[in-house]
Amino acid sequence: MGPIDLIRHPLIFTGITIPEFIRWYYWVQPSRILKKFFDYLRAFVEIFSFVFLVRTLFSPWRQIKDRYPKNGLNISAIAEAFTLNLVSRTIGFLFRIVTLFIGITIIVVLLIAFATFYMLWLVFPLLFWVCLSYLFTALL
Repeated sequence: MGPIDLIRHPLIFTGITIPEFIRWYYWVQPSRILKKFFDYLRAFVEIFSFVFLVRTLFSPWRQIKDRYPKNGLNISAIAEAFTLNLVSRTIGFLFRIVTLFIGITIIVVLLIAFATFYMLWLVFPLLFWVCLSYLFTALL
């Protein structure tokens, strides 16, 4: 086995055959790519905790709230408690909406990035051979 054999079949010394490479490139590695995507997706869903944010969307911010007076009709105390509770719920709502928006944006960017990478991975051999043939036709 000499240098001519290496030129004919460059993978001969590694023990990798063409069918093994095709199976790895089009079956094993794409399944790993999808597994990594779902791992990242699961991590971001846990980080942003979408279900909890939606469930507590109108809850007071940091549970800051005031109790309404129980005895008598004190209009200023009722208005004060109502205003504090309203402001606290509004701030909580705004923070949760912004967090939901950021989380959904990150998930969409992640989906687009992984879909692009996955498609490029599958199409790369075809692009490689097309570019190689274009290069050879341009040179000749």
